[in-house]
Amino acid sequence: MNDGVKALQKRRKIRLSHVLIALLLAGVAAFAIFRLSTKFKLRARIDAIYAAGYPVTGAELDQWYSIPPDAENAAHIIEEGFSFYEAWDKDKSAPLPLIGRAELPARTQPLPKEMKTLIAQYIADNNEALDLFHEGSQIEDCRYPIDLTAGLVTLTPNLTELRSAVMLLVLDAVLHAENGLSQSATRSAASAFGLARSLAREPVTVSQLVRAACQNLALSAVEQVVNRTELTEEQLLELIASVNESERISDMSCAFVGERCAGIGFFRGPESVGPDFMGGGGPIFRSVLALYKGVGMADADAVIYLDLMEGYLKAAQLPMHQRLEAVNAVDARLRSTSKVHVMLHSIMPALSRITTIETRAIAHLRAAQVALAIQRYRLAADRFPDKLADLVPAYIETVPKDPFDGNDLRYKKLEPGFVVYSIGEDLSDDGGKEEQRRKTRGQEPPNWDVVFIVER
Repeated sequence: MNDGVKALQKRRKIRLSHVLIALLLAGVAAFAIFRLSTKFKLRARIDAIYAAGYPVTGAELDQWYSIPPDAENAAHIIEEGFSFYEAWDKDKSAPLPLIGRAELPARTQPLPKEMKTLIAQYIADNNEALDLFHEGSQIEDCRYPIDLTAGLVTLTPNLTELRSAVMLLVLDAVLHAENGLSQSATRSAASAFGLARSLAREPVTVSQLVRAACQNLALSAVEQVVNRTELTEEQLLELIASVNESERISDMSCAFVGERCAGIGFFRGPESVGPDFMGGGGPIFRSVLALYKGVGMADADAVIYLDLMEGYLKAAQLPMHQRLEAVNAVDARLRSTSKVHVMLHSIMPALSRITTIETRAIAHLRAAQVALAIQRYRLAADRFPDKLADLVPAYIETVPKDPFDGNDLRYKKLEPGFVVYSIGEDLSDDGGKEEQRRKTRGQEPPNWDVVFIVER
């Protein structure tokens, strides 16, 4: 081989090595830019959260969930009630409605004698707890002693007990209504709303879902009471105040704030949530997790996560009938995000369902508000109004809007009684059709509306 060929081969080798070095340097530079850019974006989003006045860490969230230092804390009284609560065992409670497997009879049907006796015994066994629940429900400020520094693994033992307490109050209201004791029935229904209100500021998603569920239980008590006994003007006004207050404090924003803090904590230290999270905790898993964080993917996931949570929070500030469309758009963005963002998809639920539940709860509260106003009208005029506008302004300031479509709530006279309703999440006006109490297995459930019905 002559000297010219050897020189050419040498130059080619040098050029190839230069290319490889250049590619390596470009890769290192791209990685450095990615890491610095991601850190910058994450820092900017964290700073924006602080600028908006919201907490970021679990410790800050724990301080944010507070009541005035000199305020009486309803949680102290309510939790004392929990300590006196006598839960029946599974077999004994089975024939009880709500607490066990039995169902309350239809709103106009009398309680069966055996059920009535059993409810009375259950209430008698819990009289001390009941008194404390009444007392605690009247206190405005509440902060349960939960530790929010735990982030995603925060424990909320108060929720199961609170739900049982609300069920006790609902049964007490129904029993008093059945016995014609309208004042006692009104008091217990109003107290059920008060216990639900005790969760209003608890920044945990499951807490807000339980609050909505407890509100629905309280509304079922109101519907049972109105259909079983005649209420006075003063009693109707008391229930209307409870219903209006429940709508005023209904706000999923605090749940999203808490969810965001827990998410930030997870991205900063995913190993802190426990060895079983994300499917394992062995040395291989920990090595993969360390690599995932080391290359900046955890920070990239956190940036997307914070953008999604900001979308949910902004949606929660929109008029009610616009929220579902907005959160569905955020959900669509989550679904379209690449599955390579493993940590993001491991903790990020589609939160549109929570907004749907909250919207349905608001619809139910507004239907109850109007129904109680109609009862006031009926007391004064001895007849039902022809249309909801007849209630304005003596009984309601304006006809409430259906939170699902932004139109006025619907009203229809029945024989006997009436129904006030929202069209619900299917956006279909089904004439005030009530949801089936029993579902037929294998059949597609029919459409239904969010209703409040009086049949007397």
